[in-house]
Amino acid sequence: DLGGGKKRELLAHGSVIGADADRIVLKRIILTGYPTRVHKRHATVKYMFYNPEDVKWFQPAGLTTKHGLQGNIVESVGDHGVMKCLFNAPIKQHDTVCLPLYKRVYPKFAPVDEEQDGDANSFTKHFIVL
Repeated sequence: DLGGGKKRELLAHGSVIGADADRIVLKRIILTGYPTRVHKRHATVKYMFYNPEDVKWFQPAGLTTKHGLQGNIVESVGDHGVMKCLFNAPIKQHDTVCLPLYKRVYPKFAPVDEEQDGDANSFTKHFIVL
């Protein structure tokens, strides 16, 4: 109690990274699939994509597994998004195949106030970052 009926209250809690204009903010999503047929370093992976066009689109991207293997998409198989993959070491049937995707996120600006300067045609806009 600070006296006079005033109490201290916590308004905000967090950390500040810094106001660097060159900072890039990324959003990450991981697509996962499961190997259905495995033969040494080759595997047929299901449930990552649902059509062959998506498999062809992501073919240059690299794959990883939860057990640390690296791999690539070789080709699409069938009409349901099944694909053949090649890994750097023999893959196990119980492993999970992952495709990490990254997207740049830009800060959202909301207009707060618009005030007119001395000139009739000039305005000053104030923005805040949400």
